[in-house]
Amino acid sequence: MAILSTRETAVRLRRWMDLFRLETSTTSLISLVVTAMVVIPLGALVVYSFLVPDELGFDTEWGLANYREMVQSHVIRRAFLNTLFISTGTTALATLLGLSLAWLNARTNCPFRERLEPLNLIPFFLSPFVGAIAWHNLASPQIGLLNNLARDFLGIEGALFNVNNLFGVIWVTGIFFTPLVYLFVVGSLRRMDPALEDSARTTGAGLLRTTLTITLPLAAPGILSGAIIVFVTSAGEFGVPFKLGTPYGWETLTTQIFTKAVGDQANYQMGAAMSMTLGAITAVFIWVQRRIIAPREYTTVTGKGFRPNLIDLGRWKWAAFGWNAIYIFIAVVLPILSLFVVSLHRIWTGKIIPGDFTLLNYQRVLFFWSPLSFKPVTNGIINSLVLSFGGATLAMILGIVVSFQIHRLRGRFAALLDFLSAVPVGFPGIVIAVGVLITYIKTPIYATIWIILLGYVTRFFPYGQRNVASVMLAVSEELEQSSRMAGATWLVTLRRITLPLLKPGIFAGWILMFLIFIRELPMSLILYTAGTETLSVGIYYLQEYENEALTCTLSVIQTFVLLACVFLFRRTAGRQALVA
Repeated sequence: MAILSTRETAVRLRRWMDLFRLETSTTSLISLVVTAMVVIPLGALVVYSFLVPDELGFDTEWGLANYREMVQSHVIRRAFLNTLFISTGTTALATLLGLSLAWLNARTNCPFRERLEPLNLIPFFLSPFVGAIAWHNLASPQIGLLNNLARDFLGIEGALFNVNNLFGVIWVTGIFFTPLVYLFVVGSLRRMDPALEDSARTTGAGLLRTTLTITLPLAAPGILSGAIIVFVTSAGEFGVPFKLGTPYGWETLTTQIFTKAVGDQANYQMGAAMSMTLGAITAVFIWVQRRIIAPREYTTVTGKGFRPNLIDLGRWKWAAFGWNAIYIFIAVVLPILSLFVVSLHRIWTGKIIPGDFTLLNYQRVLFFWSPLSFKPVTNGIINSLVLSFGGATLAMILGIVVSFQIHRLRGRFAALLDFLSAVPVGFPGIVIAVGVLITYIKTPIYATIWIILLGYVTRFFPYGQRNVASVMLAVSEELEQSSRMAGATWLVTLRRITLPLLKPGIFAGWILMFLIFIRELPMSLILYTAGTETLSVGIYYLQEYENEALTCTLSVIQTFVLLACVFLFRRTAGRQALVA
């Protein structure tokens, strides 16, 4: 019996060693692929930024000429200042709106606040580029619907609104990035110990003083984190300044990078230098947010069980409701309604003419077999569906494996892998796109849909990985260990135990990836060629070469798809999705 037991032990030991080799080899291989996906494009950007083309353009040499030109060029210097101005203004506007909405929904008795909350988050999921198109048709001097209504009914001469400038860019990016601040602030406000505010009240402090001296300082880490994320995101935003700024002489760093990265006169070396500059700025701010601000713990959560007190606003509660409703109307209802109204006209002149309503634009966009349809638009719809389904699936597979490697195996390089998987979050999409373009321009995947897929997954898989990791950390390892001890292989354990437990997080992450890929613009514009257009590129094509009515038609279709994704995401992730 002792000999038999020893043999069984040896067999079981060999089986465990084989399983361990399969498990570690598989996860290590995929982790190396992820590392290469992130490191190689960023490394290529660094190398290319120090390469300077000769006068004939046939050869390059090492030097700092690209960076010197950035400092000396009047256009680039002004683009940098415009970017700084837009980011600062956007941060101020989004912080004001996001903080006020978070406080009203989390700490007051504002009517219908639970129903208003998901509506407040909708701009987070929609395309800012489409929002810029909507507001161009609402508030441009000549064809803006609001300006024409003001002329017809109020007798105002000239233009009451004009969004075709830097302030217009700030307005659109500010209202669309407000949910970012909201998400960072609302959680800390809901977890705050009410005793801290009650103590201030007992000393005679009023509502305003308590809010300014107690509530807001305690929520400072969340406020600062949200503000930094908005600053970084707006600095890397391309679609809004491209629509509302560039045609009117207001360049930004992202529009300048786009100019350098595409076209017959493309200068990849200069594009790489500008991308590195923008990427370095945003990466520093992200590092500050993650390493300095986010870990700060003001004692807003204690071991006591409590629910924060709701402040009774009295009759002002309806004013609070009105403030929230106005934001939803401006950021969601008005832009979508504008897109739909414009899409019903053959030609948009700035005025609603019910007698001219037609569905011809939808026929030209949706009916692929129609002789009036546009090939780039047709390709864009099909390619976006393929990229979104395939890309979301691939990104989640990578996210699952990388999360398993980091949080289950915990090898010696787990911390490094965790860092590398977060690096793409700190770089704007247009920067990653330039790196991917430079890296793979001489490979077989260039000018194919696969390079777009690679760019998407490289930039956005960390979102899926973080989603899976948060669920994995909440699931005990004992269930998986019990399965392995019972003789199940790693793959069987993964299929029967791990994945079912992670299913809610996986599906919610997949929906989020699908949504992001459907609306992605700058990476698509940098990486696409004829035949590989995406839905966002189709919108870009129509607004560049066709009319506003057709552009709004495709924008309506994209918005409908995104709203459907938002609904599925909320249903999958639950009422507290993104709000914790």
